[in-house]
Amino acid sequence: MLTDVFIYIILALISFFPIVIWAYIFSYIDDNPLNKKRFFVGVVGGALSVVPILYMDRILAILDFKYLNTFYFISEIGSFFSSIEFAFSLALFLLILVFFSFFLGSSIHKFKKVIKVYLKNILVFLVFIGVLSLVVYFLNMIFSKIDFEISDGVVFGDILFNSFKLIVFYYLLVAFIEESSKHFNFLQSSIFHIDSIKTGVLYAIFVALGFSLIENMLYLYNLYIQQGLGGELLKLFFFRSTFAVIVHVLSSSVVAYYFSKALLLYREKDLSVPYLKIFSFGLVIGVFLHMFFDVALTLGFSFVMFFYFIGGYLYVSSIFYKE
Repeated sequence: MLTDVFIYIILALISFFPIVIWAYIFSYIDDNPLNKKRFFVGVVGGALSVVPILYMDRILAILDFKYLNTFYFISEIGSFFSSIEFAFSLALFLLILVFFSFFLGSSIHKFKKVIKVYLKNILVFLVFIGVLSLVVYFLNMIFSKIDFEISDGVVFGDILFNSFKLIVFYYLLVAFIEESSKHFNFLQSSIFHIDSIKTGVLYAIFVALGFSLIENMLYLYNLYIQQGLGGELLKLFFFRSTFAVIVHVLSSSVVAYYFSKALLLYREKDLSVPYLKIFSFGLVIGVFLHMFFDVALTLGFSFVMFFYFIGGYLYVSSIFYKE
């Protein structure tokens, strides 16, 4: 037991090292020294955003309410009514996720100042869910004609996602949940400190790095338990510290860029429709970028990660140079 704790601490420290390097890189591009306080707050927010995803199966078991199991409903998409059930399930899960991030965050004592932004953002995500349910419904009709089985599928609880259609649906849902969780934890930790678009993007990057830190630690620990120390662990460490991190950074940066732009343009004017349009566009792009990466790797298109690494880094860097 003590040895396992020691190994976990070592893996945590190893995982933290590249996270710090990434933070310094993007702070340098921003032409500013690393704001250690904001970095720490962002990493904690990112770490907290993993919790609803990490313990989703346990949360579902405790609450014992079938409509919280959104993975079940997306796997059973068929009729139009089933897509409505999926939308209701995902909306319910989103509200619980927002509640979790808000009351664990620092915004609770400034409720009146942030509630309007929270409500606007919740509305954006709920509209996205409604559109997403329709997209999934029509994709189901299209994919049913070209669907094929995948031997190395994904298992969530007792649900097996083992076809092209189900893999796309699974990672679309995962991408949405992860980006939602990161965004609302970014919101509660950074909303009062966003004074420019690049500041918002940088703080979102810190949250993404915190999310990646916990995710990487878990991947490394699970592989260590299975295979012990060796070359495979080293390869996984390299992959998770570079390609996996940049995907989270890229997706979070896109969402944060359009959110910060909408916030700064329309915060004082109190114009909701333009705000919703700008932010919604960023959310769609961020979620689909995340989903496409995961689906491509699952289908064996490993070369995609090099495009994401180079393109992601160049895109995020351009945000800082642009301003």
